[in-house]
Amino acid sequence: MLLTGIAASQDMTGRDYFNELKAANAFNHFSDEYVCFADDKGPGFATMAKGADMVADGMKVPAGTEKERKTFLKSIFVRTYYKGVANGDLGIFEPTGTEGTAYSLEANKPMHLRMVYNVNWTTGRYRLQVYALDHSSTVPAGETAGKCELIHDKP
Repeated sequence: MLLTGIAASQDMTGRDYFNELKAANAFNHFSDEYVCFADDKGPGFATMAKGADMVADGMKVPAGTEKERKTFLKSIFVRTYYKGVANGDLGIFEPTGTEGTAYSLEANKPMHLRMVYNVNWTTGRYRLQVYALDHSSTVPAGETAGKCELIHDKP
């Protein structure tokens, strides 16, 4: 019987895991505005929120310089999940460019990398590119695409 449960869980998609967590009321209205599923229908998903929308929903803008506060409002906040388990803290992706559709996060540990989300807010489609900066800053080491949808209906 245990083997049947294992086989069934291997066939679950990110949407299946998301639905389990949503039924358990695991998402709040600040940092979980959108849920995003990759086109490959794997077992992972991400939640995403715009800084400006989080503030509009009642969150206070963190203290800091005026520039930091403006960056917060234009950033997106992403939490990834694999098989229904969060992969750590929120990633803060700061805006790049002036169009309000590209966001990046750079990290030095455990390796030097940059992740870039490009989001079409009209259709909900996204592309995520990951650059291994020790190898190339122009050619992505990995790329995925998918679609985001609202988790909570707006009143």
